[in-house]
Amino acid sequence: MLATTLMRYVSLTTYRRSSTTSKRDIFPLVSSPGIQPEKCAFLDLVIQAENDSKIHRCDRALYFFEYPDENHHHKPIINSVNYDETGSGNYISIFNKIKGWASAQGNEIVFFDCHEESLKVHRELGVRVEIVSHRTGVTWEIYNRALEKYGHGNGGHGHGHGHGGGKGPDTPYYGQPKLGKLLGEGKFSKVYEAADDRDAVVKVLKNWTTAQRRRLLEIYAIVKSGRPFDPGNNQQDQYLLMIALELRNLNMIQELKDPKPEDFSGWFKMKKIEGTHIWKHHLYKKHPFGVKFQEFVKACMHLTVDAIERVVKTYGVEHCDAHFKNVVYDFDGDKPVRARLLDWGIAVKMRWDGSRYIRGDDFQLIVPQYQDSKPGLKYTPDEFRRYWVGWMVKTEYTALWSRNAITEKDGQEFLKDLDWWYHRH
Repeated sequence: MLATTLMRYVSLTTYRRSSTTSKRDIFPLVSSPGIQPEKCAFLDLVIQAENDSKIHRCDRALYFFEYPDENHHHKPIINSVNYDETGSGNYISIFNKIKGWASAQGNEIVFFDCHEESLKVHRELGVRVEIVSHRTGVTWEIYNRALEKYGHGNGGHGHGHGHGGGKGPDTPYYGQPKLGKLLGEGKFSKVYEAADDRDAVVKVLKNWTTAQRRRLLEIYAIVKSGRPFDPGNNQQDQYLLMIALELRNLNMIQELKDPKPEDFSGWFKMKKIEGTHIWKHHLYKKHPFGVKFQEFVKACMHLTVDAIERVVKTYGVEHCDAHFKNVVYDFDGDKPVRARLLDWGIAVKMRWDGSRYIRGDDFQLIVPQYQDSKPGLKYTPDEFRRYWVGWMVKTEYTALWSRNAITEKDGQEFLKDLDWWYHRH
């Protein structure tokens, strides 16, 4: 599988720690020119050998050898694979470990080996086995033919097939589209431009599994119905709830382009939101206690509330994390004229009854500082604006003193009177 991520290397050799004269060659790994390295990020890689010393050398190779990332920077292989060491043992015990670790069935695994006895894992566990020459190892052609044979198609990277196959969305990253420039990366995901759609971006979760998908569907069915789902202290359920809410919210506001939430397999394509972040405007560089800064920032905050209200009235979703990182603006010179919201992971159902905003019953896993976002609360338009503008001012000035742009003492004193901020001029 590493053939799909590596550049061409003529010789791959590892050495024993105790002796540089004792070496072991690894089969050359050759990439196809048509393969996009970013499509192969976060492969599930298993290292196994008949003794631990070989495992240790392969482990070190992951740190030593490099591949070109999305921005053509060379990084160690270890940065883009999710791997485990099965240890030594017979094939049956090894593949039982692999099935558990990868949350995979036997027929979802293709095993390339040069020993006929490996066919035993096919007979007993259903693992797909391809016998290869001990002289050549697995070439790209052999690898691609095996994927075609077992229904994965196009080396796992075909249009509309992704890492697919007969199991459809149960296969991680099934149908994933071509990825363009990397736009950002977090702990759990990466966001890219969509290579085939200039009006879209693609979010790809790291280390997605079939087992996670099955639990996600259960949680999604609950939140889609409007019932609250409380994950308790279960960290996996907390993570999946955030994904379920983001998918539901994007679908409700008509920004989810592909796939349908029920077909989620570790990625989704959403509408690209155009605009400029506030910190790129020259007025944001003024002193935080200066008049120009405050008038500019206040205007942006009120436009943000306009955007929140517009989405609530149109789609029934309240964005609950509209700090400046999650908002972009249109500017007419020094005048902000429109706000657009980003990142719908922290958002809940809300309805407008003609006179008041009424928050729904969603369980809000993350409640940002300074918020009192309880289910069922009702707001008049004036109360709603005061609530959100007040939160934005507190959030912004807390961020300013955390960056040492102001002192915490001055910031705390400043936040005691926010009346001026509530009134739009």
